[in-house]
Amino acid sequence: MTRKTLSVLFLIGVNMVPLLGVIFYGWNLFSIMFLYWFENGIIGFFNVLKISRASKLSSSTSNITINGRPSNLSGAAFYVPFFAMHYGIFWVVHGVFVIVLFGLFGGQPFGGVGPPEIAGGFRGFEPGGVAIAALSLFLSHGVSFYVNFLKGEEYRNVSPDEQMFRPYGRVIALHITILGGGFLVGYLGTPLASLVLLVVLKTAIDIWAHLREHRKAEIRPVITI
Repeated sequence: MTRKTLSVLFLIGVNMVPLLGVIFYGWNLFSIMFLYWFENGIIGFFNVLKISRASKLSSSTSNITINGRPSNLSGAAFYVPFFAMHYGIFWVVHGVFVIVLFGLFGGQPFGGVGPPEIAGGFRGFEPGGVAIAALSLFLSHGVSFYVNFLKGEEYRNVSPDEQMFRPYGRVIALHITILGGGFLVGYLGTPLASLVLLVVLKTAIDIWAHLREHRKAEIRPVITI
């Protein structure tokens, strides 16, 4: 089994946790939206580690040498706090939207078919289940970080400044899909099929973005003649 296949299977497995929560434990919309918001924080955390480890030299940074070898330590020292601040603001604002629109309004800020407390809201929140699912997602991203970025040596093919921007495409695609799907599900009053479709759609986009991200980071051998 290749490392790419392993990470994808692990990704699919952990994305089944919220699906089981929806089908068998009655998770509401707010539980799902809160979980996916928290996952974006996990993605940001591991990207900080990736920026710190990225070793491809960048002409845009003032590189230094360690034991006579070039190092991107100076670049990482700049981009880590910059990314943490920029991404952190984005993540916090996203969280405020999730709490207000799906916690307070139940995903129905403009009205809907069903009552808001069924669609979302704090009363139907499942903290224990969401915590287990969040831990599973953390492990999934951790496995991917180790298997692909470290063991697969993807860090050799990316500079700190390049790595800083890499999670945004994935996060924004998920952000738009989840928020748009969440509003639709909330408007419909959260029928089970709609929640399941939301989880499946998120999982599909997650896999596509995951493969696209690591395809870019793969080290291609140089062929000499």
